[in-house]
Amino acid sequence: MTLAAAASATLVGAVLLAVGLFGVLRPYTVALWRERIDAVGSTRSWDDVEPTEWRVTIARYTFAILLGGGVLFLWMAAQQWLNLT
Repeated sequence: MTLAAAASATLVGAVLLAVGLFGVLRPYTVALWRERIDAVGSTRSWDDVEPTEWRVTIARYTFAILLGGGVLFLWMAAQQWLNLT
């Protein structure tokens, strides 16, 4: 184990944790953003789109998986930091 491996695992874990936490706490915002991106090029305005309930649910579960991945990376990083000492 090297210092660089521990540091990179910590960074990746922190980013995944932050993104996953945002998506789990605000799935409607993420789904709305996705719907607005999908509305580009259509005749509907950005203000007129609303995400469906299934898209909000998919966003919630997707970001929960990212959150779990962040926790896993941080756990592995902690193990690497402990092995360095």
